[in-house]
Amino acid sequence: MKLFYKIEFNSTNLYYKHILENLVKDNGINASIKQYKGFILIICDDSEEKIEEFFTFLGENLPLSIFLGKSYVIDSFDESLEELEDKNILQNVSMYTNKDILNIIKENENIDFSNDIKKIKEGKVSKIETHNGFKDLFLPSKSLREEFESNNFEVKLFVCNLNKLSELVAVNQKDLQLLCSIERPLVKLKFNILKNENKEYSKTNFIYVKLPDDKETILFASALQKEGIDYLLYAKEESLQDGLKITYIKEDNLIIRGEKSLFPRYDYNLDKKYNSSKEFFDDNGGVIKATLVSRNKRIKPSIAVYFSYASNNSAISVNVPGKGLKDIISIPNIICDVNNALDEISVIDENTSRLVENYKKKFPQYFEKDLKNKDANGFEAILNLTAYILGMEDYIEFEDDAFLYNAKSGIQIDMKLVKVDGINYLDYRRVVQSIMSYKMADVNNRMLAYSFYESLSDFIKDNITKINSELNAKDVVLCGDIFANNILLSKVIDGLNKSFDIILPKDTALDY
Repeated sequence: MKLFYKIEFNSTNLYYKHILENLVKDNGINASIKQYKGFILIICDDSEEKIEEFFTFLGENLPLSIFLGKSYVIDSFDESLEELEDKNILQNVSMYTNKDILNIIKENENIDFSNDIKKIKEGKVSKIETHNGFKDLFLPSKSLREEFESNNFEVKLFVCNLNKLSELVAVNQKDLQLLCSIERPLVKLKFNILKNENKEYSKTNFIYVKLPDDKETILFASALQKEGIDYLLYAKEESLQDGLKITYIKEDNLIIRGEKSLFPRYDYNLDKKYNSSKEFFDDNGGVIKATLVSRNKRIKPSIAVYFSYASNNSAISVNVPGKGLKDIISIPNIICDVNNALDEISVIDENTSRLVENYKKKFPQYFEKDLKNKDANGFEAILNLTAYILGMEDYIEFEDDAFLYNAKSGIQIDMKLVKVDGINYLDYRRVVQSIMSYKMADVNNRMLAYSFYESLSDFIKDNITKINSELNAKDVVLCGDIFANNILLSKVIDGLNKSFDIILPKDTALDY
């Protein structure tokens, strides 16, 4: 009996194919594994009984992957399709199945972590060497967390006992599938009520969560669990590899940024090996062009939106074959100075001048601290300024407040254009002035933050529709880490998917 089994797989890296090949070998079935762009094919040629046994075996042993899609039997297969050639690239991923993890723990049960655990129980920091550098681990502590964050470390949650995770954060089946996938990505989860009341874990109501992902952390987590420690906080320099940050919308997984399991990679369209996302994006002219390249869309007209928190190149652009990429609307890189921003808002008209003065009188406490990260660009600078004026710390707290809003629609924040030196910019002054006006009317921060992303989605949809009246494109590219925000992304997709094909990166990240 011959059977074709198709597994949708949104990566051209071959490590998952090798896992399947090993499972075929372990089961002893007569089957071959072939990988193509967008899917993996299992071709079984054995008895019906053996095939049924094999798929039962797969169900028990096949690990999850963030790149997996639907899987199903197909009647026939086009053998003229070109199989991906194995370029023998060493993948940046530790391929541990559940069976492998149990074996690692069993074979290394005599390793002694007592000194590290003693230090952690005393409220100190333990530095553990892992495959990708060192991690500083410690029990939840507001003072330690703030100390690391003040030195530009991001603090995340390290899970030792998965069975206890739901006691701390809200986690659904999709979240668990991502956390437990073989790539072991970082997933942002929301704390349960009162679990982060004193800010020991995070300055917001959310935190990025990670399971052990290499031999060292697997063993350490096992030792910690035996001592009754279910999770720790950890800090790691952002320059060091720490896996993928990932989110999802409906059935689609979206990689926000990261290298693990993505690079090194071989680009079969360009016939070239890339060692990092920066190398891939830079070589192809930025995130937009790289996304078009990876989807074979370079030779078709399209509209692209690259909105990134940190980049100084956020813009709505058009891609015209033969002419290249041209920015139509840009996001300004403002001076990160509160007084300068308020002066610019004050001169819009006589009403805004009064607004600024009245706002300072009503909320003097907001202006007593310093504005953080004065070197920020683009959206990060605009939202850091907005967060400051609302009494929040930074754009991260602003965005997380948006996620806490519990209604389906907000209020309209002004998103208007201003032309400077012949370039159309989003007028950040109007954005901030609009939010200040609502705040004066006692609108709460959660509604204001949510409304910003909702209004930004309207801004994107309206301008794409206007631009396309002359371009007549069918494709819209969405990239940049702002689109990891599900409020924004879902509303943009809902507003555009009836008129356009929406292109999101599938096997690369949304941003550098």
